[in-house]
Amino acid sequence: MLRPVDRRTRILTTLGSLAAAAAMAVWLVVPGEAQPEGSPAAPAAMALEFRPDNPMAPQRPAPVVIAAAVPADVTVELCGTGRMPLRSAGGSDADAFEDLPDPLGRLALQELQERLLRVLAVGDARQRAAAWLLRQPDLADPATQAARAAGLLAEARAGGDAQALRWAAAACGQTDDAARCGRELARARVQAEPDNGLHWLEWAQEASSAAEQDEAWQGLVRAHRWHEHPGGLTAVTQAALASMQPVPAAYLRARLARETLGRDAAQAPGGLAWLELQCAQHRTDCAQVAERMAGEADSAALLQQAAVLGQQAGWADERVQALAAATQTFHAQLPRWPETTALLTCAAAEPQLAHVDEVARRGEVPRGR
Repeated sequence: MLRPVDRRTRILTTLGSLAAAAAMAVWLVVPGEAQPEGSPAAPAAMALEFRPDNPMAPQRPAPVVIAAAVPADVTVELCGTGRMPLRSAGGSDADAFEDLPDPLGRLALQELQERLLRVLAVGDARQRAAAWLLRQPDLADPATQAARAAGLLAEARAGGDAQALRWAAAACGQTDDAARCGRELARARVQAEPDNGLHWLEWAQEASSAAEQDEAWQGLVRAHRWHEHPGGLTAVTQAALASMQPVPAAYLRARLARETLGRDAAQAPGGLAWLELQCAQHRTDCAQVAERMAGEADSAALLQQAAVLGQQAGWADERVQALAAATQTFHAQLPRWPETTALLTCAAAEPQLAHVDEVARRGEVPRGR
């Protein structure tokens, strides 16, 4: 979750950062380096000393003794940063991110989250809605929840972006009339993208009369596109991160991607049961819908639904199986998002980020079906 860091937290974490940075300076001393003749052996708790080699050098303060928290060989690769020490040895099932010194771990992530929100807040309509979506209030604070919901709804309605309007539907539960809110957002989506069958499908779920449902079916039959924009929140946030200068380290971008992908996965297309019922009543139109959905779907969920409709419409088993195989290929290629040290390494972070970029550019399923 993206949470702001208040002034008091900044002060405390800054003090922690200075201590951690000093500790890192000790950890990075090369083991076994020759000592000047006559100098005492380095103690177990290393001291930061200034050698008076230059007689003109100013007087230095007394050395500060800093004990190493862990052995020097307990390190981890941070993709985009290099090998860094951990604060504790941890276990095989531990999340090594939590063992990073604050300037590289939790504090770095919080600061990057704040920067991300600032970048999104001055972007286009979809980015501004994403900024509101990522402002997660305390679940025990209904007033803050309601304020966030109102901000997200206002931003989505003002911007008119279809995907932002779809995201905003989750905020309707915080309004006085959730049903009316859902209807208004669904109607705004079909007006924003009338050629996208997904919007007509989800508008049918909000329709309150037989006439409106018939309108939804006719709009769906005429639609030539079936675009869900899977991983949309992740795509927006990762594009904003990539625009920063310098670009944040890959291990931090992967950490944020893992969080937003979970929210993307929770937003599945609605109305599929209604669509199958309509196809049972309109077999000829259903065949046309299935054809267009199979050719234009950008998500595994929509392609799988196209296979179901095609089977209802009388497609050959080979074609239905080919569509099902395409969705299986996507799921088989999904990268793992481990909770262990591997999340921090380039070997894990870079393939995951490359997959996110590929889905943002081409969707989840191959074209030319």
